Amino acid sequence: MDKSNYKEKQKREKFWYEQQTLAKKKGFFGSILTSNLFISPKRRAYTYSSAKKQMNIFVYNHLDKKKVAKLLIAPCGVGDDFKYLKDFSNEIHGIDLSSIPLKECPNSMIIKEADILDSGYPDRMFDFIASPLFFHHLLKVGFEPFLKEFHRILKPGGKLVILEPSVFYPLNAFTRPLKKITKNIYGEVEDEAPFNPKLLIDSLKKVGFINLDIKAATYSHVSFLIPMAKLVNFVFKPFLKTDKFWKYFAFLVIFWGEKPN
Repeated sequence: MDKSNYKEKQKREKFWYEQQTLAKKKGFFGSILTSNLFISPKRRAYTYSSAKKQMNIFVYNHLDKKKVAKLLIAPCGVGDDFKYLKDFSNEIHGIDLSSIPLKECPNSMIIKEADILDSGYPDRMFDFIASPLFFHHLLKVGFEPFLKEFHRILKPGGKLVILEPSVFYPLNAFTRPLKKITKNIYGEVEDEAPFNPKLLIDSLKKVGFINLDIKAATYSHVSFLIPMAKLVNFVFKPFLKTDKFWKYFAFLVIFWGEKPN
């Protein structure tokens, strides 16, 4: 991994949190694209909540309805994932690069401001790690350094769950060019992007994770009106329960891996 590039990446990630309070020049076209006609916080929240509820069910089944001793959310951001994972452990930790989101984490979380690659956690500390919506920020940095760190701090037999967008989702054929044309009007971190799920599966294998699994989390999208999103979730609900090839075409995909005993 190129350390200089990674330092620049860290700066971009931190700045993303800082710029949320800044006013942006949108122009006429940008104002339309960021209006409620195309996107809203409620739509975004509904879509990600639907996917994380599926992640909750997925984890519940894989843990065989049992709790673990120590669970880590990495990175944890504002702690939004806590409510989807709190039933799986009585001791939930969170780590994030920026102090800004950590201030909003639930008081019951044990939080730490640090880079995941320099976490300071001892070997074999955690029984379970959840890393939702993080790896699509790492396409230029590489997945393996972070997976190796997760592998190091997991106990033998420890579990890992990841939630990420798939590049094969049909609407990406429109939204990805739109991001370039509008110069990232939605304010995403510049180099984040959906990716081929096989890239993460191959990296998990290479690092040494076993018992790999992958499932679709949602076929809805953040730009859909909530009634439409609910309809899509209803129609595609049977697709979430299968292992057929179409899981790779979901908007968000769940990944599972385990550290060997």
